[in-house]
Amino acid sequence: MDRSKRYRFGTGFAYRREHFGGILYHYEGVRPDPRVYFIDSPFLIDLLDALRAHPDATLGWLIESVRDHFGLNRAQVGAIEEFFATLTSRGALVPQ
Repeated sequence: MDRSKRYRFGTGFAYRREHFGGILYHYEGVRPDPRVYFIDSPFLIDLLDALRAHPDATLGWLIESVRDHFGLNRAQVGAIEEFFATLTSRGALVPQ
């Protein structure tokens, strides 16, 4: 994950909000589809909404904006960075 880059959802990836947070899923019609990932935090789904709403923003800008707005501490910011790093390692988020 590179905080200086802009990211978008990889081909076949989408998410939907649920009462517990959300579901990130991948489906392209080829194996090993479908892949489903549970996101157990509405806040993390809000971050995905923000990422989608600001396609020209870098990931670093988004993380810093959220940190400043909510007054997050280092551990909380680290958890957000880990969330985005996991999504990039799974191909759910790809650099633009």
